[in-house]
Amino acid sequence: MSVTDHGPPLDAGLVADFLARSADLDARTSQEGIDGTLDDLAKLGLEPGDAVIVALSNSMRTVRIYLATLLLGLVPIAIAPRTPPARIRRLADTLEARALLAARPDPDRYGAAATQAVGGVEAVLLGGATPPEQAQRARPEDDAAPPYRAGQVLISTSGTSGAFSACLHRAAALLRNARRHAAAVGMTAGDTVLVNLPLYYSYAMVAQVLAAYATGARIVVTGPPFTPAGYESAIVAHGVTHSSLTPELARRLLAHGVLPSGPRVMTIGGDQIHPSQVARLLSARPDGELYLTYGLTEAGPRVLTLAAHAEPAHRHASAGRPLPGVRTSLRAATGELLVESDTVLERKIGGPPAERTLIAPGRIATGDVFAIDDDGYHYFRGRLSDFAIIRGEKVSLSGLRQTVNALAGVVRCGLRLAEAADGESVLDLEIAVTDPRPDTEARLRSELNSLLLPAERPRAIRIAAADPEDFHK
Repeated sequence: MSVTDHGPPLDAGLVADFLARSADLDARTSQEGIDGTLDDLAKLGLEPGDAVIVALSNSMRTVRIYLATLLLGLVPIAIAPRTPPARIRRLADTLEARALLAARPDPDRYGAAATQAVGGVEAVLLGGATPPEQAQRARPEDDAAPPYRAGQVLISTSGTSGAFSACLHRAAALLRNARRHAAAVGMTAGDTVLVNLPLYYSYAMVAQVLAAYATGARIVVTGPPFTPAGYESAIVAHGVTHSSLTPELARRLLAHGVLPSGPRVMTIGGDQIHPSQVARLLSARPDGELYLTYGLTEAGPRVLTLAAHAEPAHRHASAGRPLPGVRTSLRAATGELLVESDTVLERKIGGPPAERTLIAPGRIATGDVFAIDDDGYHYFRGRLSDFAIIRGEKVSLSGLRQTVNALAGVVRCGLRLAEAADGESVLDLEIAVTDPRPDTEARLRSELNSLLLPAERPRAIRIAAADPEDFHK
């Protein structure tokens, strides 16, 4: 396998083997080979370095198409399949993308005459690209060279950095990060990895798909949407040994009393999880391994890992220590975490001024505030912007969300700053729970009043039912 940073880092034979040993819930897409997809992509007339938008739902077909673009030296960016056409057009303009791959795109919405079949989906050429059968070249001779080069990848930025921006990475660097993460969470060639997180997030594509490819593991692709019953069924049906969840999905499992013992390894990432919930996860799986991870797309993406099952309880609030090859430090004035690694983004494209800034080659400012103890364990304290002055007191919004999310039955908490009649700032909460009842608001307010300082207590609480169709990172 080639791991150079100046060309396609994947090996076609290894990709074919990886796809053959993996599966999803649709046997038809699981059995499709790579050769036909490569042929279809080649017929589009694109050049190495051309950007391609992949707007497809989770499936082995999506994985196959994504890896095929890399094998041909194209530069993919995966996005949510329900992204509106107007938003796709704006993103395509920002990124100078040359094609869209989607299930059933309407070519009229993208200024194209027709679609072309590619590996079981449809392609639309963008930006005036012309099908090869209608022109000698898909790109006129006087057009500028592609803005990217073979071996690069575009990934949507983390968090709230902007809907029309992306991080430009080297595919070889993503594979390097995937290998480091796989080693840190004990992924081996004997594992079956359940991929139920959206493939358009770096957590799934790098820390699961590329990690499994690099280690020789197999993947099983499901959802979203996520349901506890569907999760349990997939684990039993496919013999899953390695599973990754966000804290919200873990809370759903805990709330429903569903926590299959089958997976040897569970990893939690994408947000902070309360130590009490870590304790419950460990108690439910006394023989299993549980890893907490921290990362961000701009870092390539994984940064920190904690083997919670091997640590004392007082460290369950930690995100762990850096992966090999990753160096961290804190800004003296703010406590902002700085990350230095050979896997960070090359540059950011589009969007507002970056919250997470490339401050030097290979070094980023994360925008996240941490504390680091004498043993090198990192403790998340919130975002730089995650503080508000409420009734004259400085309130950590991150800490407040953690407190609410730790309450029984709570799946997700949303905060909104508002202004009271007297001009003072106040907080309103929207809390999604698994089983809303008439007394839920009163119960949660009573519990919160016993836990929160006066300035932290919300003015209003709105209760909503957690929607299993939603996914929140």
